[in-house]
Amino acid sequence: MAQTFSQVQYPLVSLLGQIETGELGLPELQRPFVWKRVQVRDLFDSLYRGYPTGHFLFWRTTSDHGYKQIGLDGKQAVPHKVIVDGQQRLTSLYSVMTQRPVINENFEQSQIRIAFRPRTGEFEVANSAIDKDPEWLADISTIWNHDDGTFAFITAFLQRLRSARGLSSEDEQEVASALTKLNELTSRQFIAIELSSDLNVDQVSEVFVRVNSKGTTLDQADFLLTLMSVYWDEGRRQLEAFSRDSRLPSVSSASPFNYLLSPGPDQLLRVAVGLGLRRGRLQAVYQLLRGRQIDTDEQSDVARQEQFDRLRQAQAQVLDLSNWHEFLKCVLQAGYRSGAMITSDNNIIFSYLTYLIGRVDYKMTHAQLRPVIARWFFMCALTGRYTGNPETLVDRDIRRLAEGTSAQDFVAILDGIIGNTLTSDFWSVTLPDMLESSSAYTPPLFAYHASLNLLGARALFSSLGVSQLLDPSVKGKKAPIERHHLFPKGYLKSLGISGVGMTNQIANYALVEWPDNVAVGDKPPADYFPQLFASRVPPAERDRVLFWHALPSTWFDMEFETFLRERRARIARVIKAGYERLTAGEVMDPGPDQPELGGPSVADLLLSDETTTVEYKSSARHSYKEGVPEAVINLGVLKTIAAFANTNGGTLAIGIADDKTILGIEPDLKLKSQNADGYANWLTTLVQQRLGTAAAMKTQLRFEMVDGKLVCLADVAPALAPVYLQSKGAQEEFYIRLNNSTRTLKPSELADYIKERWDA
Repeated sequence: MAQTFSQVQYPLVSLLGQIETGELGLPELQRPFVWKRVQVRDLFDSLYRGYPTGHFLFWRTTSDHGYKQIGLDGKQAVPHKVIVDGQQRLTSLYSVMTQRPVINENFEQSQIRIAFRPRTGEFEVANSAIDKDPEWLADISTIWNHDDGTFAFITAFLQRLRSARGLSSEDEQEVASALTKLNELTSRQFIAIELSSDLNVDQVSEVFVRVNSKGTTLDQADFLLTLMSVYWDEGRRQLEAFSRDSRLPSVSSASPFNYLLSPGPDQLLRVAVGLGLRRGRLQAVYQLLRGRQIDTDEQSDVARQEQFDRLRQAQAQVLDLSNWHEFLKCVLQAGYRSGAMITSDNNIIFSYLTYLIGRVDYKMTHAQLRPVIARWFFMCALTGRYTGNPETLVDRDIRRLAEGTSAQDFVAILDGIIGNTLTSDFWSVTLPDMLESSSAYTPPLFAYHASLNLLGARALFSSLGVSQLLDPSVKGKKAPIERHHLFPKGYLKSLGISGVGMTNQIANYALVEWPDNVAVGDKPPADYFPQLFASRVPPAERDRVLFWHALPSTWFDMEFETFLRERRARIARVIKAGYERLTAGEVMDPGPDQPELGGPSVADLLLSDETTTVEYKSSARHSYKEGVPEAVINLGVLKTIAAFANTNGGTLAIGIADDKTILGIEPDLKLKSQNADGYANWLTTLVQQRLGTAAAMKTQLRFEMVDGKLVCLADVAPALAPVYLQSKGAQEEFYIRLNNSTRTLKPSELADYIKERWDA
């Protein structure tokens, strides 16, 4: 077999020149620089003293200089080799010697300043004290970037030192000699091993392992990012900028910042590759982007350009802020509030790929995609679908999604995969087994927390919702919500049960506010729970709270291991109920010993005043004020339902006054001699006639008896298309919800609102 590499010696100045012209691709100036400044100092110290400083490993990309290149970005030469090993060292040398800033871990530009003391030959990281000391050259880069030449630079330094310290002729000669030696570092020779362009990505990775004896392969995404810096540097910078901006809140302009995920450039690239090149395996992608035809093994400049064009178009979709934030709403709709609930970034990244396939291939609107992607992500997060090395599975999913031709096909394919995954055996057998864990960071645990969000659950012993307490924007010395040991560790220890494998079982945790967690301490369950539960939870709410927190009514009298088994099964049922709420808008068959759960209860609603998603109406027909006709009262109800449908949904409580006095709908019923069924039929018909059938289908009615009075609760889901209120003379009116009020939009505002919300 022919030798696959050559060994070349380069003076440092030659390497710096090749980087400057673009002949040698160096991507690290756009990526976070991970070396500490003391490592850079030590590198220059070794170089100055003539110590070995290692070799570089380059990979030739092509020997053809005649092809059309994508994204030269003003470089003078075509890059024909990239750095496989030694990037941090070469970045250090290039940055310091050319005064180019690097990017730190926060994606901020930062200058590396290394100082040199000629009298002693010391190198140090520059600081304010060194800046003031004339003995030091505070920034060694100035010696290579001085306009008047090296001789003039050394003369000026000696003059400054002489005026501050006084120098003997021997001192002057020593200092001048040291500065001359420093200046000549550019002529130091480096050995470079240059790998043949015939090698593929796996072979290069194997060479890297053997040369470095590190035992781990290079990340193939890093190879692709390196290749982008050679052929499409602008594209790589776009990925870096998006990644950087996702970490920094913006107060003045649109930004990818969010509380769920700050994606790395490699993760964004995986989505772009999946969307544009329809590949999950990066091994084949590298060859495609080099223009190599997999079938014929021939390399084509035209093919390379075509593949990069496809990647460019896909990356534009991936980095589109509307796509990004609308997708993140799907994750929020699935009950996941923050990155602390995400156990695998891959589940978000590849769900985003699925979302974009729906947008690009199936031309689906954001509103159409949100429900199906929300349940898709819930399934992925619960099962850890893309955790670990998911490339084979991603390839398979991409192929499946290519089988459809319509939006209905897209939804059917995803729902088919979900149904085959979340089977009845999964809910009753697999999931309880998965919950038998003491890991604080496991998918089923956070799926349980997400389900509590979906079900509108409150923390145990608390009037505040789990979703409110898990708000990632609230930061304090203590977390607002904590995981409480139902059987406290101190109590278990008194029973002879110890070790985190038992005491920290998922089934032994419940979500409480931190003051309650502190107050309980190590008390036995029978000593703290009945009293706290009776004093904090109203009798009408107790069954609901026990269901949310998966607690048998007398759990505190159970043996610990019996309790764990029973609670795991109940947690699985809560997760199932949360998923069913997500998929159907209501819980289906919650179980014989669990209450039916619709939207928020009256008690839930009364915890706050009217909001964007909550409205109170004294009645829908009966007038509490003389001279107000029934049609006007009807209109108030219809406006609210239309506004909820056109905004983010909500619950209209009929039979409750603005001051939250319970009035009941009995006056409405008496007006037309109706019962609750007749009232529901009348109100549904009214909504259908004035707002349309789609709005009526999005409005679910339920009734709740409160203090002996019947209240009607209308749960309105967000509409998939604009909802108009039909008024007199066939005039249509459009309403939205703004804070705690219902507003109409001006004609000049309406078109933009509809376009942004429904892609009309």
